[in-house]
Amino acid sequence: MSNMAAADNKIFTSDAEWRTLIATGLVAGEITPTAIARFARTHPVRAEAAIDIARQSGLINHDGSVDEIIKLQLIADLPNETVARINASVARHLFTGGPERLLDAITHARAAGSLVEPDEMVAMADHGGKMSLILGDYRSAFELLRLAADLDTSKELSSQGHRLCDLALAADGLGNVNEGRQHLARAVSLGELAEDPHLVARGAVQYALPTDWYAGDPRAARLLQRATEMDLDTDDRVSVQSARALIEMRIPLTMDDGHQLAWITRPAVAQDLGDEALAASQGLSTEVRALALLAWRATHRAPAFLSKRRVVSTEALDLSQKLRHASHQVEAAVQLNVDALESGDRPLADQAMAVARWVAERDGNPRLKWRAFCLAAGAAHLDGDLSAAYGFRQMASLAGQSVQLPGWLGAEMLFIAQEVIAADKTDEMQNYLFDDSFPGLANPIGRSCVAYMFARTGDTLTAERHIRRAMRQLDAESSYLLLATRMTAVALLTKAPDILEDLVTVLTPWSDHIAVDSNAWWCDGPVSIWLAQIHHVLGHDKAAAELLHRAEIIARSMNDQRTIRRVENLHNQLQLTSQPSSNGVLNERETHVLKLLASGATNAEIARELSYSVSTIRDDTTSIYRKLQVKGRAEAVGRALQLNLISQSSS
Repeated sequence: MSNMAAADNKIFTSDAEWRTLIATGLVAGEITPTAIARFARTHPVRAEAAIDIARQSGLINHDGSVDEIIKLQLIADLPNETVARINASVARHLFTGGPERLLDAITHARAAGSLVEPDEMVAMADHGGKMSLILGDYRSAFELLRLAADLDTSKELSSQGHRLCDLALAADGLGNVNEGRQHLARAVSLGELAEDPHLVARGAVQYALPTDWYAGDPRAARLLQRATEMDLDTDDRVSVQSARALIEMRIPLTMDDGHQLAWITRPAVAQDLGDEALAASQGLSTEVRALALLAWRATHRAPAFLSKRRVVSTEALDLSQKLRHASHQVEAAVQLNVDALESGDRPLADQAMAVARWVAERDGNPRLKWRAFCLAAGAAHLDGDLSAAYGFRQMASLAGQSVQLPGWLGAEMLFIAQEVIAADKTDEMQNYLFDDSFPGLANPIGRSCVAYMFARTGDTLTAERHIRRAMRQLDAESSYLLLATRMTAVALLTKAPDILEDLVTVLTPWSDHIAVDSNAWWCDGPVSIWLAQIHHVLGHDKAAAELLHRAEIIARSMNDQRTIRRVENLHNQLQLTSQPSSNGVLNERETHVLKLLASGATNAEIARELSYSVSTIRDDTTSIYRKLQVKGRAEAVGRALQLNLISQSSS
């Protein structure tokens, strides 16, 4: 034995003493001086000495581990009551050490036997489950809360019911939405038996969320009705009314394996509830106010409400962040993203998307990850980055499909249609020429996408039939502008003048808005570009040119690459139809470009000066050369001077 080991050994009167200390650390699960001193109730110097002797003796390996057989032998030397006492002490210590230690605490509490009373263990598990929920650790929360439920032998119905509500949150966080709803239905029943209005309200409201999947759900509506029949306090009454507004807003039309693919809205019923809830939520708790804001926003989707929507979505996101409520934060961020896009505010849209992704990445709920990836896919499509859009769509699909989220199938169908259309894959469009039995056709967006593919593949009669049916489904509260612009895309191909005239009436009031769906998955760009295309087809080129100018300003501020390309193409078409090629007459912008050419400016410098893309200026110079019948810059300047199109000072 070394001198150090010999010195350490003088601290102990026998080997049994230091072996007992090592065994204590093994029971505690931590062979450190601090742990041994705490649970063996000895001085840290003695604990450190015991560890040194154990290392010198070979009981502790170089990496600090202990072989399993040695571990069992050391622990077996301890009296059973000592092992139980150590486990009880460790359990109580770990219980105060944060949620990441609580599962270990429960394991030690069980090993302590009667030294830890069942009520104490239930309290540990309940508290740990709640803490894990706050941190988004849904697996630990679910295990702890289920353990509490298994151990709880009390007859206290209200506490059991609230635990079931927490257990439902954990199940939802793991993607087990249906299991969570079963817990909530039971919680409502327990609340009624216990005559606990708050529990009934909590369970019913929680059951109704997320509403996009359960809009019109009859069981949710029944549970909320049962809550309204009880003597609720003001907070619970407003929460229930908010949830009722959400549930009443939509009625499912088609379902495919549990997925809602189409619906009709009921604003006449839901909006009054949302208005009343929002007004009544003033001055109430932050949680009640946040839910009322989300309910109002979800029941007022028409373009006419855009200015108020932005205010409401912003407040909802602010309050949800204060609450650290992950689901509400993502929901509010998605809605603010939509509102910002529709009003042409790309920086705000990007900020909202960043919040959604940040929350989803730190939370364990696959539904939130699915929503964030879908949002990112929509933004990538807006930027014209089909590769990134496809990557985000794949990640969203994996997140949604892995736990069979009720919303993933509809998003998958919409993104695939967008990819095929955006990439102009005419050959692949043959795969989507569905007949009327296809469930997705009950959704007017789906019908419009399929109609577009029929038109692109040459079947304009079927395309027009679909688009006329979709026109009858136009609903101001359900992605109104995107529906109208998708229909416009088809009508421009079929050249149906009556449909085009109707679409002018529909779109004109919203010409400075952006067409985007209610989830920000699909953005069709400024409404003005679609109006410009319609007017061009109808022969109204002056109106088309004015709308085109407005569309370009919006598209560039949005970094909407697809619309920028369409603006440039339509600009060239308008030049061809409005200006003779040989009479030397230039339009206002071309004259400005020519003056800058004469001054010696490059295309890039001209683009910066006029706030256009370099490709647009290149098209302008090509048009100038063609109209002046010249082959280059010098000839163009000379010819312009001859025709007095520019002054000598310009050159």
